[in-house]
Amino acid sequence: MQRLIEVRLLVAIVTLAEELNFTRAAKRLGITQSGLSRRVASLEKKFRIKLFERDHANVVLTEAGRVFVEEARLSLMHDERAIEVAKAVTEGVESVLNIGRSPFSDPILTSTLLSIHLPLYPNLHVHLHSDFAPELVHDLAVSKLDLALIANPGPNRKLTTAKVSESPLYVVLPEGSPLADQDSVTLQDLKDERWILFERKAHPDIYDAILRRAAEEEIVFRDGQKFLTAEDAAQLVSESLGVAFLSMPGALRIAERGSIVRPLDDKELQLQVCLASRAENRSKLVSEFVRAFMRRIAHVKKPPQRVDPTNEEEKRSGLKMA
Repeated sequence: MQRLIEVRLLVAIVTLAEELNFTRAAKRLGITQSGLSRRVASLEKKFRIKLFERDHANVVLTEAGRVFVEEARLSLMHDERAIEVAKAVTEGVESVLNIGRSPFSDPILTSTLLSIHLPLYPNLHVHLHSDFAPELVHDLAVSKLDLALIANPGPNRKLTTAKVSESPLYVVLPEGSPLADQDSVTLQDLKDERWILFERKAHPDIYDAILRRAAEEEIVFRDGQKFLTAEDAAQLVSESLGVAFLSMPGALRIAERGSIVRPLDDKELQLQVCLASRAENRSKLVSEFVRAFMRRIAHVKKPPQRVDPTNEEEKRSGLKMA
């Protein structure tokens, strides 16, 4: 079957869309600026579409260009995937699964993923990718990933999800905080504190849920510092810049280093980690893997429970997130 658009033209359009600058895009492609202009113009002329608005100073994607680039990326990803799978077979790996994971998910879930062995696929090879929730959802939708562990993925008709764990958010408290004497804390307990939240891009749904609950509790949100890692959050709290909100895996990690961490008592602020796949995915391999994982995780995980990450007895027993 003859291809409508040459790969080199797709690459040129996608690169220009990423750079929005002919000079930088041409440099990345290793061609002249005029050569890039000819490629873009030839494609636009052939299919009678306008992908970019440009003048001497600016390059802007049109709406047609935006949807074209989205599909072009998908096409190029499929080409790369075909080569990747072919190489894997050549090297003796019969089956490949690309699986994403969120930094909000428990490491024990990743370990369980890697422990799965399928009799029908003895040479199964798993490629793991870590990213934030929005990117994981996108990569599933465009077939870059086969499966992903995502915290609170939200409703999405393009995805099929199965909950594998649930836990509260946790709060990092400064040394000497009177709240350290409590088994858990509420948003009302924290109303006079400055809140240190993870960057919104890490998980927009959870970030927005925290702000929504603050508004419902009539708490004036005092925006503070932002962080991406639990270690960064702990340092900001130690500098007396506020209290930080963390997932349980991050809380367990920094509690081992002496940070004061307490579970947040709020039923609407729960982290639900789901195993997600594309709804239209009919792969027998994916189905078999999901079934094996869900059976395994049912034995590995205990029923959801709140834990105090600072409890020495629990730490010595090697307690994992529920």
